Amino acid sequence: MNVYDEFIDTMKQNNLNKEAVIDVLNIYVNGSKFLQYLEDFKNKYGERREYHGVIYSEEYEQDDDDYFGENRVLFYSGDDDAYDIVNYDKMYKYLSIACEFYIEKNEDEKEIIQKELSLIEESYGIK
Repeated sequence: MNVYDEFIDTMKQNNLNKEAVIDVLNIYVNGSKFLQYLEDFKNKYGERREYHGVIYSEEYEQDDDDYFGENRVLFYSGDDDAYDIVNYDKMYKYLSIACEFYIEKNEDEKEIIQKELSLIEESYGIK
């Protein structure tokens, strides 16, 4: 089994099934810039690429046509219809499992990952 399939299985074992969220985090956690992506999450900065990305609801005003709610994150992957919107608490659950997965593969970065995850938790007001 490759790491991408292993990541998907890990998410499903934790009852997390939002496909676009899983797809984007799978790209991040199995890529070469996971620490940078954690920094981006901490700062609520979403990378937007043609076929995958992250958009924060704060980027829109309430009266904008594209507004999708307060304290929400939109993950998109694939075509125009492949997206999921989650609140901060749910995003954090996905992200914390992604971090656990990453640590299993990169034990030497455990402290750095845990610190970044803690800072993300603080940044989003997760309790």
